[in-house]
Amino acid sequence: MQLYNHYAIYDSGLSIKSLFINNLLKGLAPKPFDHFKGKKGLYFSNFTLKSFLKEEVLHNDYSLSKNEKRSIRTFSSGEQKKALLKYLLSKNPDFLILENVFDMLDKESRASLLIELGEISKKTPIIQLFKRKSELLPFISTILHIENEEILFIGSANEFEFKFKKEQLKEVNARIPKPLNKFEVVENPLIQFKNVSVKYNGRTILNDVNWKIKKGEFWQLMGPNGSGKTTLLTMLIGDNPKAYGEDITIFGVKKGSGESVWEIKKKIGYVTPAMTELFKGRHSVENMIISGLYDSIGLYQPPTTTEKKLASEWIELIGLNGFKQTWFRRLTEEQQCLVLIARSMIKHPPLLILDEPSSGLNDYNIAFLTNLINKMAKETSTAIIYVSHKKEKGLNPSHIFELVPSKNGSIGLVK
Repeated sequence: MQLYNHYAIYDSGLSIKSLFINNLLKGLAPKPFDHFKGKKGLYFSNFTLKSFLKEEVLHNDYSLSKNEKRSIRTFSSGEQKKALLKYLLSKNPDFLILENVFDMLDKESRASLLIELGEISKKTPIIQLFKRKSELLPFISTILHIENEEILFIGSANEFEFKFKKEQLKEVNARIPKPLNKFEVVENPLIQFKNVSVKYNGRTILNDVNWKIKKGEFWQLMGPNGSGKTTLLTMLIGDNPKAYGEDITIFGVKKGSGESVWEIKKKIGYVTPAMTELFKGRHSVENMIISGLYDSIGLYQPPTTTEKKLASEWIELIGLNGFKQTWFRRLTEEQQCLVLIARSMIKHPPLLILDEPSSGLNDYNIAFLTNLINKMAKETSTAIIYVSHKKEKGLNPSHIFELVPSKNGSIGLVK
């Protein structure tokens, strides 16, 4: 059996858009990858997966699921990643580049994928782009640290001193800025699900779920891939017709009684990694944050002096002084996440939903993010739902709601 040298590149901001990675994929391999010159590499990432999802919608291209007789969009996150990996391997690449391979996967899916990657590593050289120490693949033999296309470090895993160990954690020192206006009194509890059940194509997803969220509470919503977390959230924010006919009360109004979806959304701040796709225009950081006051994708009217002052307070809080007029799309993934949170919280909505906000972040930025979320929970009356498969170190939710799959659909447990 041939043994390969496998590489990992730590938190360098590299992606498929980077010159370094593009040269690798084109066979113009830079050092220390000279042995890949003229070789065919393929790229495994969320970006690649999204491209296939888009092709399926626009051109009915079912490359990832042609043998499954169903859309790849109906697969869980873990199933989608396995399908992508299988497809890429069918093209017989000379090497694979993996970016944030375990993002948004539950414990079981991670373990299964890790075993599969271990088998692949025996036949195919791998280059891993990673941001979290816990996600470094065990068969990696060489680690690099690259910034601005320049290699700053190359050595063994044992020799490498991780960047986050050198950096002093940036504290969230300022208080959470006050809103310009307060929301009118909202009913308490804010949200209530009573014996909610949901079926798709004869399969039960949620089974008699009961959940009550009160003003100012800090919840973490947990559950494995496919357990119904997304279904639950879409019923809450008004995007799922399955909510009608169920006993769901949102801000004192029973679902299906003539409520306005837009009135509901005005009272909910919502952050998910996929939101960055909405803001491709020339939106400055300042305007992005202010747009949260208007629930718009970008700002389309001149901001007032008061609004600009409030945005400056949020920019200082999230540590982005000096980036006020920088275009949002030019920020790093970590910076974009913080701007989206500030945008969602600028008016202190009754409810804030953070859907996998740590996706794509390194250990250092996750520590800052958890401090910020804890502070928002402590200093505001906004109820928070933090959605993730795992409990982040330092995060302090007051309650946990877990969806536990069973053969009759997921049940909800309060912990």
